[in-house]
Amino acid sequence: MSSGPACPKCRFSTWVELGGGTLFDMTEGIPVYHPNIDAQEGSRVDIVCDLEVNDIPLHDEHADRIKAMHFLQHVGFNRAREILRDCFRVLKPGGSLFLMVGDLEWVFRQILDKGMEHGLANCVWGEQEHKYDYHKWGYTFATLKKELEDAGFVNVQHRGHYNEWEFMVEAFKP
Repeated sequence: MSSGPACPKCRFSTWVELGGGTLFDMTEGIPVYHPNIDAQEGSRVDIVCDLEVNDIPLHDEHADRIKAMHFLQHVGFNRAREILRDCFRVLKPGGSLFLMVGDLEWVFRQILDKGMEHGLANCVWGEQEHKYDYHKWGYTFATLKKELEDAGFVNVQHRGHYNEWEFMVEAFKP
C-alpha cells in the first residue's frame, strides 16, 4: 500500500489512484496509491466510482499526486478530456499527474510491419472480458501532451516507455 499525507479536510491520502484495479496492489514495481478509485469493488479499491460517468469524488485541490495507469484508454475521447480537466481541479497547485497509456504510434508501426497479431490487436482494443476492458481511445505522446496542455497542465514530460507498447507521461498543475 502506498499513500501520502492525509488531507486535513477529508482525511483521505493526497496521493490518488484512478482505475488502479481490484486485485493487485502493485504493477511490476509501481505501487497503487490509496485512495484507489475504481468502477468495481475489490479488496484494493477504496472508493467505488465509475469515472466514465462520474467526476472524481474528491474536493478541489485535494491531491498532491494523481496516478492513472492503463486507465485513460478505457474511456472515450470526450470523457477522457473531462477526466483530465477533473484531475486538474482535484490537484493542488504544483501537483503532478502521472499517466501510462498504450503507445499507438508504436503499435501501428508494428501492425504495418508485421501485420495484425493478437498481441497488437490487444493493445488497440483490449481483452474484452467485461465492459471495463475495452479500449475506447488511444494516444501518441503528441496527442496526449496536447490534451494535457488543453486541460491546463504545464511541463508535460515523456517519462520513457514502461515496455515497448506503453509510455509514461507526467504533467503538472501550475
